[in-house]
Amino acid sequence: MKVTLEKLPASQIGFDIQVEGAKSQAIYDRIVKDLTRTMQVPGFRKGKAPTQLVLRQVGSQRLKANVLEELLEKTLNEALAENKEVKEKALGGFQLITNIESLVQTFTPGQEVSFKAAIDVEPEVTLAKYQGFSVKAEEVKPDLTEVDRTLHEFQVRKATIVPIEDRPVALNDVVTVDLKVLDRETGEELPDAGEDDFQLDVDEKAFIPEVVKAIIGAAIDDVVEVESVFPEEYYPEEYVGKEIKYVVTIKSIKGRELPALDDEFAQSISDKATIAELRELLEKRVIEEADSKTKANKETVLLDALTAELEVDLPATLIQQELDFLVRQQASYLQERIDPAMAKQLFTKELVEEMRRLNHPEAIKRLRRKVALDEIVSQEKLTVDEAVLNERVAEALESLKDQNIDPDRLANVIREEISTENALAWLIEHSEIELVEQGSLTPPADTLESIEPEADADGVVTVEATSEEA
Repeated sequence: MKVTLEKLPASQIGFDIQVEGAKSQAIYDRIVKDLTRTMQVPGFRKGKAPTQLVLRQVGSQRLKANVLEELLEKTLNEALAENKEVKEKALGGFQLITNIESLVQTFTPGQEVSFKAAIDVEPEVTLAKYQGFSVKAEEVKPDLTEVDRTLHEFQVRKATIVPIEDRPVALNDVVTVDLKVLDRETGEELPDAGEDDFQLDVDEKAFIPEVVKAIIGAAIDDVVEVESVFPEEYYPEEYVGKEIKYVVTIKSIKGRELPALDDEFAQSISDKATIAELRELLEKRVIEEADSKTKANKETVLLDALTAELEVDLPATLIQQELDFLVRQQASYLQERIDPAMAKQLFTKELVEEMRRLNHPEAIKRLRRKVALDEIVSQEKLTVDEAVLNERVAEALESLKDQNIDPDRLANVIREEISTENALAWLIEHSEIELVEQGSLTPPADTLESIEPEADADGVVTVEATSEEA
């Protein structure tokens, strides 16, 4: 067997292999012998049929395909074993470059056969610079007014709803309306787009903002008209983008009587005994969140500077593994929040492929960062503290004790996490970071949208928020 290696793009090594005829003949003879001994041919006892009848029943193409399959697997494994340097860096399995159908057509047992295959290997990394960076990062300062906003959110959620007759609609009311949606061009009502006795929260986060703004100040029996364009996120989809007019008739108004911000209120939403303790906890969270965002901003600008110095040709195997991770992570997040039956219908093959396509740029970005940080670990010979590793593994196993977890695999994952953290800490320590005012380097983030509250370990129900960046 003759093997010629070739360096290919995308961190692949090509194998050009020539196999002597004797090897394919030996495999062919053994397979024919096995078939003759085991195959049942009508009119003959098992193992007693003539070889030619057996071969006729199997078919020459199928037989050649079986011989080739075994020949390719055997010779590729031998070729890899003979090239230990490639084997040590190999990722995944071989990919056949030669067209298998053409190979079957031209293959003759006992004659020399040539084919090409490739295997992904660990990428070669060139990091021109990995320390001494001078960058600017936005400092996120804590906004303690968030504490009042959060407390007000909880007040609204725990408010008592009471009928209102002596004043117009106000923010945070609950109103019942007849909602009609008209085609502005024809004046006709759009079927299924409106609803009678529709109850909505007077909150721009809860319904179409322009409609909410328009009904504030309206009284019972008032009719409010708003010209607009049918929004993308609303049903029916065929109306999206159409010029429309909302016609809103106010039928009833209910207000919210907010509970007092006292110790009793604090106890109802947390494990804190007083409102002062609750405020202190929320203020601490706001400060910690601001510090966390500032730290993330510092890490991001440094990683961007680091990867700008990186030259690497990422192999497809690593990219696919990273895409698998991202898609699984997103799917798991969604499955925890929707009905299982709906999840089964939602995750079609087409959707998963689209998720992989959309995540491809992020996978590349994450891999480049990881490769660059791994190079710092290698160059600076950074090590993982075994005591820290063991403690983290023990904590993880305790939190996952009801799940079937492989401790060794978990330890490897956590070791990799700590190694990455060490590299990032080293990078920060050996760079200069100037903190600048928030928003001076990037445009303002989209307004955060509140979602359902969730209780944490402290017993406080936290209103989470989402944005495009998050």
